Amino acid sequence: MKSSVAACVWTLVALVLAPACAPSPEHSAASRGASESANRGAPCLNAAPGQKQIYWGDLHVHTAWSLDAYGYGTVRSPAEAYAFAKGEPFDDGRIQAKLARPLDFMAVTDHAEWLDLMHICTDPGFSSAAYCARLRQISKPATGAEVFKDYVNPTITGPQPAPPGICKSDPAACTAALASQWTRLQAAANDANVPCEFTAFIGYEWSATPNYSHTHRNVIFSGARGSDQAIDYIRHPTLGQLFDQLDAQCRIDEGCEAITIPHNTNFGDGNSFDVETDVERVLEQRGRYERLIEISQEKGTSECLPAFADRAKPGDCDFEPYIVQRSRPKPLDQYSEGEWERMRSSYVRGLLRRGLEAAEKNQARNNPLQLGLIGSTDTHTGMGGLTEEDAWEGSVFGFGNFEASMSRLGFGPGGLAAVWAEENTREALFDALKRREVYATSGPRIGVRFHAAEKGLSCSAGGALAPVSAGVAMGSTLRGAMDRPQLRIAVSADRTPLARIEIVRGVLKKGAYAEDVVPVWASETGEREACVVWTDDTFDPAMTAYWYARILEQPSRRWSSYACEAAGRCDEFPGADVQIQERAWASPIWYVPG
Repeated sequence: MKSSVAACVWTLVALVLAPACAPSPEHSAASRGASESANRGAPCLNAAPGQKQIYWGDLHVHTAWSLDAYGYGTVRSPAEAYAFAKGEPFDDGRIQAKLARPLDFMAVTDHAEWLDLMHICTDPGFSSAAYCARLRQISKPATGAEVFKDYVNPTITGPQPAPPGICKSDPAACTAALASQWTRLQAAANDANVPCEFTAFIGYEWSATPNYSHTHRNVIFSGARGSDQAIDYIRHPTLGQLFDQLDAQCRIDEGCEAITIPHNTNFGDGNSFDVETDVERVLEQRGRYERLIEISQEKGTSECLPAFADRAKPGDCDFEPYIVQRSRPKPLDQYSEGEWERMRSSYVRGLLRRGLEAAEKNQARNNPLQLGLIGSTDTHTGMGGLTEEDAWEGSVFGFGNFEASMSRLGFGPGGLAAVWAEENTREALFDALKRREVYATSGPRIGVRFHAAEKGLSCSAGGALAPVSAGVAMGSTLRGAMDRPQLRIAVSADRTPLARIEIVRGVLKKGAYAEDVVPVWASETGEREACVVWTDDTFDPAMTAYWYARILEQPSRRWSSYACEAAGRCDEFPGADVQIQERAWASPIWYVPG
């Protein structure tokens, strides 16, 4: 996996970032037309109306067009990233990798804030300005931290965003560069998109990081065109402004639709989900755009934090936590209860609770935080979908370098997004994302079906993942007075046998909230398939509620265990030679009284 090449001339990296690989606008239009025509034609050969399949993908991938990736030596272009996702090997003399199982879909989500800078300084502008020359000089693994200090942090992490230095003297040039790079990014996705075989979504990341709090969103578009501009945090620094710009620039009647996906809420300090104070317009926009949340990625999971009183005992919130999850960490005993609970409020369970509370507060308003669950990698190497623990060699900060990777043990390969859809096309997959018939895994390809109904569910013959005709699927809502609901969870293992199935339940009645984790199936030896129908005997038709399913594999080795064993140095890195329990999280099913 590793090369013996001792050094690379990183100042020349920009010359190979493939301006020649970027399609011309005319070529892009022709490719886009052919792709969309195929989408409107006959269904895919393996598709049947009403028969859904699982498709695997990654909706959070960065390439050399992201400043923070380029700064650590990433050279892959968006076109190369899509090719890697389809199964093509990558070898740049320093890193060699290939997906054992190609993806079904992917989105390159390079940071919108720096598309102009990257165009001018590296790709294809290659400006001779001192600002650009130094960026090229220090953009390599050994000095990538300088890129963060002098280029990344000054633009997006202060109290207010600021344009890159190269843009301050000539804003018009940066406006033109942003438009050009956005056109090329869309072209790369359209050229990679092959209906029925591989779906390449157009996207970018809006990277709000005020005072180092991550309140980022990946913006994913439905078809062959995105918003008129790449909407960035520097020019549009509030979430409301992002939504307003999407309303103005991406209209369904013009063939454009978008969703926004929050991620790394474990780094968010409780910010950007102010449903308690948002005006009605923003709440309505949030309900339309924010259909999903990324629960697992390379910088840890965002499922839950324990209550303040239990903060030293993570309990069921102990999986890949990236401790300490805060922009300015400090010892656990130095947090105030207010600080901790605010931080906790933007983890997935905190958000699901706040959604129930907001809906109860105003019965005429829908739940503004009705969020389905996906995983993705957030890789900054351009190698989306590389989630196998035995194949991953570290994040962009140290991929292929043992010491650098060990210095960031909190990082991991990240997760995958699983989508239930009838066929592998942009239209079918995007519709599934919108209706939240999706789930997350921490990397393995665990098959999961999750349904709820008042009655009629069973684990009959036909295999664990056989179609289910009764009730509603993951991501949906049960409505109206009913008796005790049934929940059906069916699972098929990936490479590691199954260990446990749990239901995470949140209940709200007249302002009183309760949350628990209910084990519903377990195996000490491990099984390849499992199916269980569980009845919620505590159900009260006057409450509002959510349930989501969590599936755990038997313990298996973490990436750091493989890495330290291969180097013969596990004794030097306590905490590296460990096992973890990989898992899947099925999107919630909600209950609303009739």
